[in-house]
Amino acid sequence: MIRILATVLGLLGLAAALVGLGVRHVPLTAQPVLIVAAAAPYLVLAAPVAAVLLLLGRRWLLVLVAVAVTVAGVLVYLPRYQVPGAAEVRSVEVRVLTTNLGMGQANSQAFVALARDAADIVAVQEMTQQAADGLSEAGMDAAFPYRVIAPAALASGIGIWSRHPIVNSGRIDGYALPMIGTRIRIPGVVVDTTVLSVHLAAPWPQPMDHWRADIGRLPGTLDEVGRAAGAGAVIVAGDFNATADMAPFRALLDGGYTDTVAGAGLARTYPSRGMWLPLIGIDHILVKNADAASARTVSVPGADHRGLLATLRLPVDMTAS
Repeated sequence: MIRILATVLGLLGLAAALVGLGVRHVPLTAQPVLIVAAAAPYLVLAAPVAAVLLLLGRRWLLVLVAVAVTVAGVLVYLPRYQVPGAAEVRSVEVRVLTTNLGMGQANSQAFVALARDAADIVAVQEMTQQAADGLSEAGMDAAFPYRVIAPAALASGIGIWSRHPIVNSGRIDGYALPMIGTRIRIPGVVVDTTVLSVHLAAPWPQPMDHWRADIGRLPGTLDEVGRAAGAGAVIVAGDFNATADMAPFRALLDGGYTDTVAGAGLARTYPSRGMWLPLIGIDHILVKNADAASARTVSVPGADHRGLLATLRLPVDMTAS
Protein backbone atom coordinates (compact mmCIF):
# COMPACT_ATOMS: atom_id res chain seq x y z
CA MET A 1 0.00 0.00 0.00
CA ILE A 2 2.83 2.41 0.88
CA ARG A 3 4.55 1.65 -2.42
CA ILE A 4 1.36 2.40 -4.35
CA LEU A 5 0.75 5.67 -2.47
CA ALA A 6 4.38 6.77 -2.93
CA THR A 7 4.16 5.94 -6.63
CA VAL A 8 0.94 7.91 -7.13
CA LEU A 9 2.26 10.94 -5.25
CA GLY A 10 5.58 10.67 -7.07
CA LEU A 11 3.87 10.62 -10.44
CA LEU A 12 1.82 13.67 -9.48
CA GLY A 13 4.98 15.50 -8.41
CA LEU A 14 6.78 14.50 -11.60
CA ALA A 15 3.85 15.71 -13.68
CA ALA A 16 3.84 19.04 -11.84
CA ALA A 17 7.57 19.52 -12.44
CA LEU A 18 7.25 18.66 -16.13
CA VAL A 19 4.41 21.17 -16.45
CA GLY A 20 6.60 23.77 -14.73
CA LEU A 21 9.42 23.26 -17.20
CA GLY A 22 7.16 22.97 -20.23
CA VAL A 23 4.97 25.99 -19.60
CA ARG A 24 8.04 28.22 -19.89
CA HIS A 25 7.99 27.61 -23.64
CA VAL A 26 4.33 27.88 -24.59
CA PRO A 27 2.37 30.93 -25.82
CA LEU A 28 0.49 32.64 -23.02
CA THR A 29 -2.92 32.94 -24.59
CA ALA A 30 -5.06 32.46 -21.47
CA GLN A 31 -4.85 33.59 -17.87
CA PRO A 32 -4.71 30.05 -16.37
CA VAL A 33 -1.63 29.29 -18.49
CA LEU A 34 -0.06 32.59 -17.44
CA ILE A 35 -0.65 31.78 -13.76
CA VAL A 36 0.96 28.36 -14.20
CA ALA A 37 3.96 30.02 -15.89
CA ALA A 38 4.32 32.40 -12.95
CA ALA A 39 4.30 29.38 -10.62
CA ALA A 40 6.88 27.46 -12.68
CA PRO A 41 9.77 27.75 -10.16
CA TYR A 42 7.60 26.25 -7.45
CA LEU A 43 6.29 23.46 -9.67
CA VAL A 44 9.83 22.45 -10.64
CA LEU A 45 10.63 21.95 -6.96
CA ALA A 46 8.33 18.93 -7.07
CA ALA A 47 10.91 17.01 -9.14
CA PRO A 48 13.34 16.05 -6.33
CA VAL A 49 10.39 15.23 -4.07
CA ALA A 50 9.03 13.00 -6.80
CA ALA A 51 12.41 11.27 -7.10
CA VAL A 52 12.35 10.39 -3.39
CA LEU A 53 8.74 9.17 -3.52
CA LEU A 54 9.35 7.05 -6.60
CA LEU A 55 12.43 5.61 -4.93
CA LEU A 56 10.22 4.56 -2.02
CA GLY A 57 7.85 3.06 -4.55
CA ARG A 58 10.77 1.22 -6.20
CA ARG A 59 9.90 2.61 -9.62
CA TRP A 60 13.48 2.68 -10.84
CA LEU A 61 12.91 3.95 -14.36
CA LEU A 62 10.65 6.73 -13.10
CA VAL A 63 13.29 7.63 -10.51
CA LEU A 64 15.75 8.20 -13.35
CA VAL A 65 13.20 10.40 -15.12
CA ALA A 66 12.61 12.44 -11.95
CA VAL A 67 16.36 12.85 -11.43
CA ALA A 68 16.72 14.02 -15.05
CA VAL A 69 13.92 16.56 -14.55
CA THR A 70 15.59 17.72 -11.32
CA VAL A 71 18.87 18.25 -13.18
CA ALA A 72 17.03 20.16 -15.91
CA GLY A 73 15.49 22.40 -13.28
CA VAL A 74 18.89 23.08 -11.72
CA LEU A 75 20.31 24.02 -15.13
CA VAL A 76 17.42 26.44 -15.69
CA TYR A 77 17.49 28.19 -12.31
CA LEU A 78 21.07 27.93 -11.04
CA PRO A 79 22.37 30.72 -13.34
CA ARG A 80 20.04 33.15 -11.59
CA TYR A 81 21.99 32.61 -8.36
CA GLN A 82 25.47 32.90 -9.83
CA VAL A 83 27.21 36.16 -8.96
CA PRO A 84 28.79 37.79 -12.04
CA GLY A 85 32.54 38.08 -12.31
CA ALA A 86 34.64 41.22 -12.44
CA ALA A 87 34.32 43.56 -15.40
CA GLU A 88 36.64 42.77 -18.30
CA VAL A 89 36.86 46.41 -19.45
CA ARG A 90 37.16 49.73 -17.69
CA SER A 91 33.73 50.76 -16.53
CA VAL A 92 31.75 53.22 -14.44
CA GLU A 93 29.35 51.83 -11.83
CA VAL A 94 25.84 53.27 -11.76
CA ARG A 95 23.19 52.28 -9.22
CA VAL A 96 19.65 51.99 -10.61
CA LEU A 97 16.50 51.63 -8.52
CA THR A 98 13.08 50.81 -9.98
CA THR A 99 9.91 50.78 -7.94
CA ASN A 100 6.18 50.52 -8.50
CA LEU A 101 4.77 53.00 -5.98
CA GLY A 102 1.48 51.11 -5.59
CA MET A 103 -0.83 53.79 -7.02
CA GLY A 104 1.10 56.40 -5.10
CA GLN A 105 0.75 54.71 -1.71
CA ALA A 106 4.49 54.29 -1.03
CA ASN A 107 5.79 56.19 1.98
CA SER A 108 7.48 59.25 0.45
CA GLN A 109 10.01 59.89 3.21
CA ALA A 110 11.06 56.23 3.40
CA PHE A 111 11.40 55.98 -0.36
CA VAL A 112 13.45 59.16 -0.66
CA ALA A 113 15.76 57.95 2.13
CA LEU A 114 16.22 54.63 0.32
CA ALA A 115 16.86 56.25 -3.05
CA ARG A 116 19.22 58.90 -1.66
CA ASP A 117 21.40 56.30 0.03
CA ALA A 118 21.32 53.57 -2.61
CA ALA A 119 20.75 54.93 -6.14
CA ASP A 120 22.01 57.25 -8.84
CA ILE A 121 19.05 56.79 -11.20
CA VAL A 122 15.49 56.09 -10.04
CA ALA A 123 12.63 54.85 -12.21
CA VAL A 124 9.12 54.83 -10.74
CA GLN A 125 5.74 53.61 -11.87
CA GLU A 126 2.18 54.22 -10.58
CA MET A 127 3.09 57.73 -9.43
CA THR A 128 0.10 59.93 -8.72
CA GLN A 129 0.34 63.72 -8.52
CA GLN A 130 0.04 63.46 -4.74
CA ALA A 131 2.93 60.97 -4.67
CA ALA A 132 5.06 63.23 -6.88
CA ASP A 133 4.40 66.18 -4.58
CA GLY A 134 5.19 64.05 -1.53
CA LEU A 135 8.50 62.87 -3.00
CA SER A 136 9.52 66.43 -3.82
CA GLU A 137 8.61 67.64 -0.33
CA ALA A 138 10.62 64.76 1.16
CA GLY A 139 13.76 65.86 -0.69
CA MET A 140 13.77 63.80 -3.88
CA ASP A 141 14.52 66.78 -6.11
CA ALA A 142 17.38 67.89 -3.87
CA ALA A 143 19.05 64.47 -3.99
CA PHE A 144 18.27 63.97 -7.70
CA PRO A 145 18.32 67.37 -9.39
CA TYR A 146 17.35 66.06 -12.84
CA ARG A 147 13.98 64.53 -13.52
CA VAL A 148 11.37 63.69 -16.14
CA ILE A 149 8.05 62.86 -14.53
CA ALA A 150 4.49 62.37 -15.73
CA PRO A 151 2.23 62.01 -12.67
CA ALA A 152 -1.24 60.63 -13.35
CA ALA A 153 -4.15 59.03 -11.58
CA LEU A 154 -4.12 55.43 -10.35
CA ALA A 155 -1.57 53.31 -12.25
CA SER A 156 -0.77 55.69 -15.10
CA GLY A 157 1.95 57.89 -13.58
CA ILE A 158 5.62 57.31 -14.36
CA GLY A 159 8.94 59.07 -13.91
CA ILE A 160 12.74 59.10 -13.83
CA TRP A 161 15.02 60.96 -11.40
CA SER A 162 18.79 61.22 -11.89
CA ARG A 163 21.85 62.57 -10.12
CA HIS A 164 23.38 63.12 -13.55
CA PRO A 165 22.17 65.52 -16.28
CA ILE A 166 19.24 64.43 -18.42
CA VAL A 167 20.07 65.77 -21.88
CA ASN A 168 17.07 64.48 -23.82
CA SER A 169 13.72 62.89 -23.02
CA GLY A 170 10.41 61.93 -24.55
CA ARG A 171 7.34 59.77 -24.24
CA ILE A 172 7.12 56.44 -26.06
CA ASP A 173 3.59 55.96 -27.35
CA GLY A 174 1.64 52.89 -28.38
CA TYR A 175 1.32 51.23 -24.97
CA ALA A 176 -1.59 50.88 -22.58
CA LEU A 177 0.30 52.86 -19.91
CA PRO A 178 2.76 55.73 -20.38
CA MET A 179 6.43 54.95 -21.05
CA ILE A 180 9.22 57.52 -20.99
CA GLY A 181 12.79 57.48 -22.27
CA THR A 182 15.74 59.71 -21.48
CA ARG A 183 19.39 60.24 -22.38
CA ILE A 184 21.55 60.71 -19.28
CA ARG A 185 25.09 62.10 -19.35
CA ILE A 186 27.09 60.06 -16.87
CA PRO A 187 30.58 61.34 -16.00
CA GLY A 188 33.32 59.12 -17.42
CA VAL A 189 31.06 57.44 -19.99
CA VAL A 190 31.73 58.54 -23.56
CA VAL A 191 28.26 57.97 -25.02
CA ASP A 192 25.14 59.18 -23.22
CA THR A 193 23.16 56.41 -21.56
CA THR A 194 19.57 55.72 -22.60
CA VAL A 195 17.17 55.02 -19.71
CA LEU A 196 13.54 53.92 -20.03
CA SER A 197 10.93 53.66 -17.29
CA VAL A 198 8.27 51.18 -18.36
CA HIS A 199 5.02 49.80 -17.01
CA LEU A 200 3.26 47.15 -19.05
CA ALA A 201 -0.45 46.53 -18.64
CA ALA A 202 -1.40 43.96 -16.02
CA PRO A 203 -2.63 40.59 -17.34
CA TRP A 204 -4.72 39.91 -14.23
CA PRO A 205 -7.44 40.30 -13.02
CA GLN A 206 -8.59 42.21 -16.11
CA PRO A 207 -8.46 40.51 -19.54
CA MET A 208 -4.89 40.04 -20.72
CA ASP A 209 -5.32 41.50 -24.21
CA HIS A 210 -3.56 44.78 -23.35
CA TRP A 211 -0.68 42.92 -21.70
CA ARG A 212 -0.24 40.64 -24.70
CA ALA A 213 -0.24 43.65 -27.01
CA ASP A 214 2.26 45.53 -24.83
CA ILE A 215 4.75 42.71 -24.37
CA GLY A 216 4.41 41.74 -28.02
CA ARG A 217 5.24 45.30 -29.12
CA LEU A 218 8.11 45.82 -26.67
CA PRO A 219 10.82 43.84 -28.57
CA GLY A 220 10.41 46.21 -31.50
CA THR A 221 10.68 49.23 -29.22
CA LEU A 222 13.79 47.84 -27.54
CA ASP A 223 15.36 47.12 -30.92
CA GLU A 224 14.65 50.67 -32.08
CA VAL A 225 15.97 52.16 -28.83
CA GLY A 226 19.08 50.00 -29.00
CA ARG A 227 19.84 51.07 -32.57
CA ALA A 228 19.35 54.73 -31.68
CA ALA A 229 21.68 54.35 -28.69
CA GLY A 230 24.50 53.07 -30.89
CA ALA A 231 27.40 52.05 -28.66
CA GLY A 232 25.76 53.69 -25.65
CA ALA A 233 24.34 51.69 -22.79
CA VAL A 234 20.57 51.14 -22.58
CA ILE A 235 18.79 50.63 -19.25
CA VAL A 236 15.15 49.56 -19.27
CA ALA A 237 13.66 49.54 -15.78
CA GLY A 238 10.17 49.00 -14.51
CA ASP A 239 7.16 46.80 -13.90
CA PHE A 240 6.89 44.35 -16.79
CA ASN A 241 4.06 42.37 -15.17
CA ALA A 242 5.94 39.29 -16.38
CA THR A 243 8.35 36.82 -14.85
CA ALA A 244 11.50 35.39 -16.40
CA ASP A 245 9.64 32.08 -16.77
CA MET A 246 7.28 33.56 -19.34
CA ALA A 247 8.33 33.06 -22.95
CA PRO A 248 7.19 36.54 -24.10
CA PHE A 249 9.46 38.12 -21.48
CA ARG A 250 12.48 36.08 -22.52
CA ALA A 251 11.83 37.18 -26.11
CA LEU A 252 12.79 40.68 -24.94
CA LEU A 253 16.34 39.41 -24.46
CA ASP A 254 16.82 38.31 -28.05
CA GLY A 255 18.06 41.72 -29.16
CA GLY A 256 21.19 41.82 -27.00
CA TYR A 257 19.54 42.76 -23.71
CA THR A 258 20.19 40.94 -20.44
CA ASP A 259 18.17 40.75 -17.24
CA THR A 260 20.22 42.13 -14.36
CA VAL A 261 19.03 39.87 -11.55
CA ALA A 262 22.36 38.05 -11.61
CA GLY A 263 23.00 36.63 -8.16
CA ALA A 264 19.52 37.69 -6.99
CA GLY A 265 17.81 34.39 -7.65
CA LEU A 266 14.13 34.72 -8.49
CA ALA A 267 14.17 38.39 -7.32
CA ARG A 268 10.58 38.19 -6.10
CA THR A 269 9.00 41.65 -5.96
CA TYR A 270 5.22 41.12 -5.84
CA PRO A 271 3.00 41.19 -3.82
CA SER A 272 4.62 42.83 -0.81
CA ARG A 273 1.98 44.98 0.90
CA GLY A 274 0.97 44.19 4.47
CA MET A 275 1.60 40.58 5.46
CA TRP A 276 2.13 39.39 1.91
CA LEU A 277 5.47 37.83 1.08
CA PRO A 278 6.56 38.37 -2.53
CA LEU A 279 5.93 35.31 -4.68
CA ILE A 280 6.90 36.38 -8.18
CA GLY A 281 9.47 38.65 -9.83
CA ILE A 282 7.70 40.97 -12.25
CA ASP A 283 9.95 44.03 -11.85
CA HIS A 284 13.11 44.00 -13.95
CA ILE A 285 16.08 46.05 -15.07
CA LEU A 286 17.24 45.12 -18.57
CA VAL A 287 20.53 46.38 -19.97
CA LYS A 288 22.31 46.48 -23.32
CA ASN A 289 25.98 47.44 -23.81
CA ALA A 290 26.42 47.12 -20.04
CA ASP A 291 26.33 44.42 -17.39
CA ALA A 292 25.34 44.01 -13.75
CA ALA A 293 27.71 43.84 -10.81
CA SER A 294 24.89 43.00 -8.41
CA ALA A 295 21.12 43.11 -7.97
CA ARG A 296 18.75 42.74 -5.05
CA THR A 297 15.23 43.56 -3.98
CA VAL A 298 14.57 46.25 -1.37
CA SER A 299 11.62 47.05 0.85
CA VAL A 300 9.48 50.07 -0.06
CA PRO A 301 7.07 50.81 2.82
CA GLY A 302 3.50 51.41 1.67
CA ALA A 303 3.99 50.02 -1.85
CA ASP A 304 2.63 46.68 -3.03
CA HIS A 305 5.93 45.87 -4.80
CA ARG A 306 9.44 45.52 -3.50
CA GLY A 307 11.91 47.70 -5.32
CA LEU A 308 14.69 46.28 -7.48
CA LEU A 309 18.15 47.79 -7.04
CA ALA A 310 21.01 46.97 -9.43
CA THR A 311 24.59 48.16 -9.63
CA LEU A 312 25.44 48.36 -13.32
CA ARG A 313 28.82 48.58 -15.03
CA LEU A 314 28.85 50.93 -18.02
CA PRO A 315 31.95 50.58 -20.21
CA VAL A 316 34.06 53.71 -20.41
CA ASP A 317 35.80 53.16 -23.76
CA MET A 318 32.82 53.40 -26.08
CA THR A 319 32.53 55.30 -29.32
CA ALA A 320 29.22 56.03 -31.01
CA SER A 321 28.49 53.88 -34.03
